[in-house]
Amino acid sequence: MKWLLLLIPLAVAYYTCTYGRWALKNGYRRGGVGVFFLAAFVLALAVFALFFKREF
Repeated sequence: MKWLLLLIPLAVAYYTCTYGRWALKNGYRRGGVGVFFLAAFVLALAVFALFFKREF
């Protein structure tokens, strides 16, 4: 079940990375790199919340 819940953040991170790739291609280096960091942070937070945090 946890793997299914991880699909939503994975989809959001993929969409965000495609925007970051577009931004880098069009010369928006700072924004593109920031978007990649944002996507990595979202995935790390989701993995931590789903697999490492204790239940209530």
